[in-house]
Amino acid sequence: MISIRLATVRQWTCGLVFVAAALALTACAGDVDDVTGSRLTQPPVGTPPPKPTPAGDITIVGQEVGHAIMELPEVANATTPPLVQFTGVTSIIVSPVPIDTEPYTDLLRDRILLITRLKLRFIEHTLPPLVVSSKKGKKSAEAAPVQNTSNPDFQILAELRGRYDAELYKIQVEFVDAHTREVLFNGLYSIRKEGSPDAPSAIEQANSPTGDTMAPPQPTNLESTAPEKAPATSSPSTGQAPADPFHQANPNPAGIQ
Repeated sequence: MISIRLATVRQWTCGLVFVAAALALTACAGDVDDVTGSRLTQPPVGTPPPKPTPAGDITIVGQEVGHAIMELPEVANATTPPLVQFTGVTSIIVSPVPIDTEPYTDLLRDRILLITRLKLRFIEHTLPPLVVSSKKGKKSAEAAPVQNTSNPDFQILAELRGRYDAELYKIQVEFVDAHTREVLFNGLYSIRKEGSPDAPSAIEQANSPTGDTMAPPQPTNLESTAPEKAPATSSPSTGQAPADPFHQANPNPAGIQ
């Protein structure tokens, strides 16, 4: 009887060890940065993968990337704002349903555009033509040099990856010289999923009014807002109603007796 109980205890112990090992392997697998199919620059094979910087939200990533781009000599020392192409955030996350990258694209692009608006021009959001001031202090559009509006000087590449059922995604952002393909900036961040309860969409926050600022509904019938007219009275001489409100208010404007 005792030997049977000991065998049962050993089986339970082995089972618990197996479950713990499986959970540990699952946790490790969730931390592995799977870059299969990535189109961005990755560390050489055999080198430890970089650890992502905790950002929490995609807008924070845009803010960090924007400031880093502004500090690059190629941007900070440019006399004319370079033209930048941002084709959007892509995803290599394997999931039953394709990952919707549009919210990530909008939030990241808008934040980078806000931070770098004085130094960069984007093909998707091209700034107005450059106007150069003349010696007399007057602005002359004719003296402005011909601007590049189609061939970008730099590109911003962004890519989502990770496990689709994980709480956090990883996003890699690069700032690349479009002519030499040199990577001038390369950052890896961990972010929450857009649309999850813990990460309300920044688009909804930006579009939602701060308080009840909606105007009350206006009546569609204009006559309903006009003051109520007094009943028309007939004229003593003609027996007809006055033709307009002025005669209604002043039936005898000339003072005729």
